Amino acid sequence: MKQRHCQAQSGFTLIELLIAIAISAVLAVIAYQAVQSVVKVEEGLDRHSERFQQVQRALWWLQQDLVQAAPRPIGDGLGSSLPAMQYRADLGLEVSRIADFVTPQGESGLLRVGYRLHDETLYRLVWPVMDRAPDTEARETILLTGVTSFQVRFLNSQKQWQLVWPNESSNQSESNLYALPLLTEVQIELQDMGKIRRLFQGNEATQVLQSLAGSAS
Repeated sequence: MKQRHCQAQSGFTLIELLIAIAISAVLAVIAYQAVQSVVKVEEGLDRHSERFQQVQRALWWLQQDLVQAAPRPIGDGLGSSLPAMQYRADLGLEVSRIADFVTPQGESGLLRVGYRLHDETLYRLVWPVMDRAPDTEARETILLTGVTSFQVRFLNSQKQWQLVWPNESSNQSESNLYALPLLTEVQIELQDMGKIRRLFQGNEATQVLQSLAGSAS
């Protein structure tokens, strides 16, 4: 009888099985949460890396366009001229720039580009020609999203900062059409990364072109 009793007690009871199942379920939940946390961290890092690349790309384009600014006014398609560089907070930024080589979107190694902020999206614009016709339209490319503010200011030849370029009081003067700032400061405010500020200075080619434009006039 004692041997039969011992054999009967050698297996798991129902309560022990339930406890084992409960422990296994708890461990499975903990493991799932750990894996899920790792996946979320990796997804967050991927999003941050992608966002950082977007910002870097936007700043790269701004640098390329502003550092290679050229003193080349353009025709506006209505019989008037637009300055080589112009900016107003409500209209955005436009600039004539040197292109490394002639492209379908540039002539004689020059290109007209611009930046506009609309619905928290910063667009880069490229015009197909330097001097526009009335129906000339720019090609827009989304440069950056989540932008709450895009502001530019300029250091003029008198070492004074201006929030509008050219100076509105002399906007129609011939020399003002060719004027380029000594420094251009761009400030971008992003929803997720706060304010980013960059300073851009023209290159030596800009000075050469300015002297050529002065001698031609």
